[in-house]
Amino acid sequence: PSKDHIDDLDRCLTSLYKNAGYDNFEVIVIENNSTDPATFAYYETLPSRFADCRVVYYKGAFNFSAINNFGATFAEGEHLLLLNNDIEVLSHDFLRELLSYSQRPDVGAVGAKLYYPDDTIQHAGIITGLGGYAGHSHKYHKRGGSGYMFRLATVQDFSAVTAACLLVRTAVYDELHGLDEEFTVAYNDVDFCLRVRDAGCRIVWTPYAELYH
Repeated sequence: PSKDHIDDLDRCLTSLYKNAGYDNFEVIVIENNSTDPATFAYYETLPSRFADCRVVYYKGAFNFSAINNFGATFAEGEHLLLLNNDIEVLSHDFLRELLSYSQRPDVGAVGAKLYYPDDTIQHAGIITGLGGYAGHSHKYHKRGGSGYMFRLATVQDFSAVTAACLLVRTAVYDELHGLDEEFTVAYNDVDFCLRVRDAGCRIVWTPYAELYH
């Protein structure tokens, strides 16, 4: 999803193509209510700069769930990566790392380790009940540490992972009808992951796919 802020989007795309570690992918930028003419001029440059990158246009008020569901209808791949436009991919073999788990039949969704720009943890998996509803494990922990019982350095099963970077098999996404559009901004990812778990699949978080958000 994207609205103006082309510097963020360009950083996201440049880092993704540099660090994907896997070249059989497409990128769908979902335009939503941009107003700056420079944004649309930038979109015109994307096909020549980034292979298999295109823009589709979502009409309507901001609804994170609906926008992603709309974008997913244009995707041709066996896996869907929901990815915010204000992401910078840090780790090499980023997509390969996520795909190594997503392709497993017992795994429904895969998440990554997200840092704030000050190199503290934003996301290292979501725990239901934390903070009242659901909260991020190890939030604000300094980058580089192993965390409680080495959990910041261990691939593991969680209640949920953030949709700022979430890889899911397309078949699973379609079976569950994507994100619930009643959750317009927050908790759509938690709801989706809990439904994935109810369907009998694991939610995997890996610390070896790292990014700034």
